[in-house]
Amino acid sequence: MPVFFKLDNHSFPDDIFCLTIHLKSTGPHMPRKRLTQAERRIQIIEVAMTLFATKGFTGTTTRAIARAADVSEAIIFRHFATKEDLYNAIITYTVEKRSEQWDQDTAPPPDPRNIEHLLRGFAQTFVNRNRRDSTFIRLMMYSALEDHKFREKFFAIYSNPHMRSIRQAIQTGVDQGLFCAVDPAESLRSFFYTLLQHCISRFVARNETDMPERDDAMIENLVTIFVRGLRIDNHKS
Repeated sequence: MPVFFKLDNHSFPDDIFCLTIHLKSTGPHMPRKRLTQAERRIQIIEVAMTLFATKGFTGTTTRAIARAADVSEAIIFRHFATKEDLYNAIITYTVEKRSEQWDQDTAPPPDPRNIEHLLRGFAQTFVNRNRRDSTFIRLMMYSALEDHKFREKFFAIYSNPHMRSIRQAIQTGVDQGLFCAVDPAESLRSFFYTLLQHCISRFVARNETDMPERDDAMIENLVTIFVRGLRIDNHKS
């Protein structure tokens, strides 16, 4: 005849009950939240964005994206007909997010007498944003190196209010005889490309994001050289 006995909390050592609780808690996984189509699309874009920024367009496979996103390749192609469509969506998504950041900034007035402040403010914002997240310039570099048709989208972003204010300030300074007769657009482009090259060298090539004081020193040096080159009184004998 079978013997029945009652167990209470003192029948076994505590670690046995802890083990039981642990086994119960680590049993079948809780069902994951079902994403909407829009949420799934964004998830795939954000996962693929990291891979494309690390390995480029040609070095990233849809299989790797599916594995990282924990979905099947069929799900990816349900949202994006081709790998190029996905890449285009990533570029558009990245540019829109970065554009929103710039558009939320308050553009300073284009006063040529305040050109030093305008340049320093833009440079600090640009470098700080790329120090915090180098994904944008990584994608831009791969797109340019691979001669991808979407590369022009990256440069369209830099027609932002802050840069327009700097360009207008340079133009006004030239018109008022405060600055040398330079091309405002070319001057601004030269300033911007110097900042871009600094970010590529520091945050992509070397991944040096832990010494912001070096960035500040570079910005001060660049602004000083640039402003002295602009001001016409510095060229009078």
